[in-house]
Amino acid sequence: MTKQNDMERLKDQMERGLITAAEANVQKVRNERFLLVTHLPRDVRSALNAAVRAGTLGHIKKEHLKPEVYFHPTFEYLAVAARNEYYRRAIRNLRSMFVINE
Repeated sequence: MTKQNDMERLKDQMERGLITAAEANVQKVRNERFLLVTHLPRDVRSALNAAVRAGTLGHIKKEHLKPEVYFHPTFEYLAVAARNEYYRRAIRNLRSMFVINE
């Protein structure tokens, strides 16, 4: 319920012209604490990267099967844990696809 309220609040602020879409995307990541990224539109990515340069968000680059992640600086540990869980799930799925009979 809180996530829905946050989204409605951001949409309302955008409609009233208080914030831009870029600022709404940054605020969404801050509200959700982190965002695992596999595919992202260019304009959203550039807004998030600008927030990283400004120090509003943190960023960890993609590494092998681990996805890229944007995060609220206070919650870096949650972003790292979610990223590692994604990696473990990817490995488990790959292992289930390539079962070797001995």
